Amino acid sequence: MHIAICDDNIADRKQLERLLKRESDKRKAKTGLLFADSFGDCRILSTNHMQYDLFFLDMTASAPDGLTFALQLVENGVTAPIVLCSSKINYKEKASALSGIPDSILYLDKPIITAELTAVLDRAEELGACRVPKIELRSEQKTWYVDEDDILYAVQEGRYVHVFLQNGKKVSVLSEMYNFYNTISAFEHFVFLNDRGLINVVHMDHYTPLAVFMKDGYRLPSNPFVMKYIKSALQNITL
Repeated sequence: MHIAICDDNIADRKQLERLLKRESDKRKAKTGLLFADSFGDCRILSTNHMQYDLFFLDMTASAPDGLTFALQLVENGVTAPIVLCSSKINYKEKASALSGIPDSILYLDKPIITAELTAVLDRAEELGACRVPKIELRSEQKTWYVDEDDILYAVQEGRYVHVFLQNGKKVSVLSEMYNFYNTISAFEHFVFLNDRGLINVVHMDHYTPLAVFMKDGYRLPSNPFVMKYIKSALQNITL
């Protein structure tokens, strides 16, 4: 498990690192080692946050505080559990006044007690096992993190794969269609049509041996060989 610690109190940060090292030694035979990266500034963490399986946060010296930053991470696509460690700020009490706080946000009081840390890590592992991974779409200007069914279809145009999203956005990825498909092929709703296009069958209206018609009216060329893959993908849709 790859863990990010972000705490503007260096003594607390070092203490949590030591506690996690002990937990890692206890867990390595059963659930694997814990690897922790430590940050004193959330701005540094926010540049590369999607690689982590778990976060421990407590920032009180300046804005944003731990809860605000946690909600920013969630808004930016993080689905990993986030543990808010209360010291000067009682995060659990502060969060109780807000609506829409995800279940992936957990709470821990400082000073951290080993048994409570163990329980939080156990819960984080349970949540992690149920986590649905995000798809990374990297354009030349911005990186997007989307769910499988946020993607309608993708078409190749020149050096770019244009990915059309359910919210109406188009993300242009510098890639070839086959290479792009390889990055998302683990998701069951996508079908590679040819080197010019792929679809998400959830958003398909109907298909013929030579074309696929999407619900938004877009038509993509296909071929008879692909029909069996479309039928197979349709069976994976949970209604």
